[in-house]
Amino acid sequence: MEYEVKVGCSWQTNDMGIANNGTYMRKVATEKLVPGYNLFEILGKEMRVDVISFKEGKLVFRFFDDDEPVTVTPGHIWHSPVIRMDNPYLYEAESYLVSIKEKQTPTDEEKTVKRILTLIKRMRKNAKEDWHPVWKNIPLAREMYELLNKSFPIEGQHIDATGIMACCDAIFLEDLLNTRDVPRLCLEFLQLRKLAMKAQTADDEPIDSSHVLGVPEADRIQNELDFYIDPTVTMEWWVDYVNAHLLFDPVERTPQWEEIIYKVEKECDRRLKEESRCMGFCFEYWSVKRAVLAKYGIDWSSPSTMNPGVMFD
Repeated sequence: MEYEVKVGCSWQTNDMGIANNGTYMRKVATEKLVPGYNLFEILGKEMRVDVISFKEGKLVFRFFDDDEPVTVTPGHIWHSPVIRMDNPYLYEAESYLVSIKEKQTPTDEEKTVKRILTLIKRMRKNAKEDWHPVWKNIPLAREMYELLNKSFPIEGQHIDATGIMACCDAIFLEDLLNTRDVPRLCLEFLQLRKLAMKAQTADDEPIDSSHVLGVPEADRIQNELDFYIDPTVTMEWWVDYVNAHLLFDPVERTPQWEEIIYKVEKECDRRLKEESRCMGFCFEYWSVKRAVLAKYGIDWSSPSTMNPGVMFD
């Protein structure tokens, strides 16, 4: 397997209210990645970041005089802490990046794009079915996230940053997932879109604004999900924060719930396959769901139990 290694620098300045920022990346020849090589030599900076080892795509290096070495594996981007530059007249700061990815041939990239489009098509179809069974989209969305994440840094002919943003935003604009079922996965999509936003260039294919989340909306969703998974935030506070009308079992916010909810919904769907989705079905569904969750060691209270006095049909 061949790998592509890049190092880079993100910078930002603010001089009398005039702000600028940017990122630049440089390729490092893998044959140079021997112990003692200055990893950031290609950046033209007077700094020592020495390679410890590079084997099977895993790069280990020491960042300045840090006690613990840094390890970067294929498909990931390492960001250093922000370093404030010594300049008394203006705000000036830098952070450094290291990325490793498996080299892809154009054919591999075309297959990736085709698979992503297929996944989105299937998720849209699921979302339009009766009763909107978007739980079926959980494994599809996880696969799409992995494919999009592996596209960074973006250099291909068929994938650009704006396209990656549009794929991430489709999750939220088209309600392809129940964000409360998989909040951590949704937060990963939001983080990925932030990276894509920073990587946009004038050469990207234009996307209709209706297919891209605005920054305020993306921030709103992220704030809601950050609070949702925060164990120090009460369920009652969160419901009031988002102006919701119904209480829910706090167990729904846990990592354990997110890990098994697809299997639970799949089994519920199988058990209730022949049942008519008419008035009163929700009670039968909640009863089955409670029983299935119990198999996974989760004692769950349904919406009717959490909201006595509320009429459900």
